Amino acid sequence: MILTRCAPLALVLALVPAAQAAHAGQAAVDVGEGKKLFQGMCGRCHGIDGTGDEGPNLARPTLTRATDDESLRAIIRDGIADRGMPRVRRMTDTELDQLVAYVRSLGRSPTATSTGNAQRGGEIYTRLGCASCHIVQGQGGSFGPDLTEIGASRGPSYLRQSFLGPAEMLPQGSSPVPGRGFSEYLPVHVVTSDGREVRGIRINEDPFTIQLRDTNNRFHSFRKSDLKQFDKEFGKSLMPSFRGRLSDAENEDLVAYLASLRGAK
Repeated sequence: MILTRCAPLALVLALVPAAQAAHAGQAAVDVGEGKKLFQGMCGRCHGIDGTGDEGPNLARPTLTRATDDESLRAIIRDGIADRGMPRVRRMTDTELDQLVAYVRSLGRSPTATSTGNAQRGGEIYTRLGCASCHIVQGQGGSFGPDLTEIGASRGPSYLRQSFLGPAEMLPQGSSPVPGRGFSEYLPVHVVTSDGREVRGIRINEDPFTIQLRDTNNRFHSFRKSDLKQFDKEFGKSLMPSFRGRLSDAENEDLVAYLASLRGAK
């Protein structure tokens, strides 16, 4: 009698591992399919491995704007208008779930790290005079991007490219939207009607005016109708390239320092 009563329980227990294996197998399929979707639609901005490029690093256990799967699903579906992230169109619910599964898997996987020494990298950062244009923990100049939290939002490959080939990090095209990520650092060259030349980075622009900040951190505003020449210098950067100026070891040390910048401690 006891054996008869235990039989159903034994059957259930026997089925549990099979159900768990099936669930794990489906999860792996979702991640695999999500990876294909990510590389096709998201890799250009977030890096092919999700560690950051023009868009932020997603290979983190916690995403500030997407603390759970539903909020992540909403961001992918609807985009983030004020950050330049477009909404994803024509995606089925299954594909959306697969993309969410893959992005979540990035935060559970080991990420690439620099082989450099962050302390030595900090010394190189000081020696190169980077603080004249960049702020770290409230110290430095504001001409370039604030780097206080750059290590939390960008991966080593992006950080390395940012000082070896800064022009290659800038938006390519005819009309990026100012004020969205690094596209606000688009170089602009203007010549006024009286022959005065000003070169700087675009701060804001509308159909009739352009505002920019020059290399001396001075603000300028022009009516486009008053300009003799107005050039948006796509593919160029006001930040110098350090390619060839540092050894391979120094490059890695500088990457390690930038990667260590993760906000207030």
